[in-house]
Amino acid sequence: MTLPQELVVSTLLRARVQDDQGADHGVGHQVWMHPPTHRVLGWASRPTSFGPTRSVWRLNQLRHLQEDVAVVSETPARTQQSTLDLLPTLMDAHLYGHDGLVLGRVVDAVVNTKTGAIGHYLVARSDPRLPGASRWRLQPNAILDQQPGRVVAVVGALDDLPLARAGLRTQALQAGQRWRERFQDTTVQAGRRLEDWLHDHASLPRDHGGPGARGRREDMANPPGSDRRPEREVWDEWEHPPHRRPSPHRDREIHDPDQEPWL
Repeated sequence: MTLPQELVVSTLLRARVQDDQGADHGVGHQVWMHPPTHRVLGWASRPTSFGPTRSVWRLNQLRHLQEDVAVVSETPARTQQSTLDLLPTLMDAHLYGHDGLVLGRVVDAVVNTKTGAIGHYLVARSDPRLPGASRWRLQPNAILDQQPGRVVAVVGALDDLPLARAGLRTQALQAGQRWRERFQDTTVQAGRRLEDWLHDHASLPRDHGGPGARGRREDMANPPGSDRRPEREVWDEWEHPPHRRPSPHRDREIHDPDQEPWL
């Protein structure tokens, strides 16, 4: 079975180490890396549950990785745990943003199995042992400063980093955000439709003086039971315009026989 091109460090540390002869060398315990160049050189396993002795393996000694078994070649180097504690590492280091705030912890890394180069680190917000925790990718070129137990990156929040794996909390937040956005979109569309409906039905059809308009106006002016007579229309005055209306004095002169001009 060939090795994958990329390997997650936590997968290697969980695997039980066996050599070509089938001898058991214990479970992976600690990664051996070179932080300045962001490379993984190997890892160490613990042969027994008790005792300080550790077996150190180079990365190029790894031959197969199947499920929870890592098959290695040759023999390991023997060392003590106190020596491994002196090796520099970025694993489990606290991640700080550019403003000095703690963002999380570096809990894992993705490694090229041929060169040992670290493609990216994995950052967790809380304890990585908690099930359902999220992981964010941290590229090596985003690291400004690195010290034992401390890494400073050019980010202000974990949300500035690409999400590698969404945990339960992140999934719940993302689902809630999607529901809020859908609800807002539905509310906006409903409001627009209501505005369009009100705009179409707000202006009633106007009467421009049809046959029944005059009758309705007269009925409103003279309701039933009222003695008020309709006012004289303007065109009624045209029957006797002022220049054609006979003068009362002239009528008296014509119709009074005692006032004939020749008498």
